[in-house]
Amino acid sequence: MKKLFIFTMLLVVSLFTTVFAAEPAVKGTGDPAREYISYFAGQKPFSDGASVIKPVVDAQGALKIEYVLQKGGWLGATCEQFYEDWSAFSGLQFTMAGGTGNKVRLELIDGNGVSYEVILVDDSAKGKTVTVPFSDFAARTDYQPAGADTDKPFSLVPVRTLNISPLSGKGTISFSNMKLYK
Repeated sequence: MKKLFIFTMLLVVSLFTTVFAAEPAVKGTGDPAREYISYFAGQKPFSDGASVIKPVVDAQGALKIEYVLQKGGWLGATCEQFYEDWSAFSGLQFTMAGGTGNKVRLELIDGNGVSYEVILVDDSAKGKTVTVPFSDFAARTDYQPAGADTDKPFSLVPVRTLNISPLSGKGTISFSNMKLYK
């Protein structure tokens, strides 16, 4: 009887912690003085296996993404450390340089686990300031993470993940000075 009680209690505790662990915790609030590129350091990139990506945050604080994307493939640099409330801000601003002419997806996973995107063009070798209002993000139609609730409205509480994914070709693209703005 005692063993059954202990087993039942362990099962209840396990189920309780699993249910609440699935809910993302807000780790903090966004900060306009914070340099968000640093969050990409040490993160493992993703790819289809045939495509190659090498993201590195250099000593100057720039994220340099060297890549070769195979036709029909996918890849990207990711940061899954955010879990911050960005609801007090209007968007992201950063510098992008490369001049490859290729499209790049800036992807944000919101508080509901839904993938939203903005497609940019890498059209400046010397670099340009890019301002992306959160209102420009649209739900991805080609992919959604498991469990994403696309019926719920876009939620910046908390922002879970930020991905940067070149969408074609090859080259090197640099991102720096990524900040939130009001």
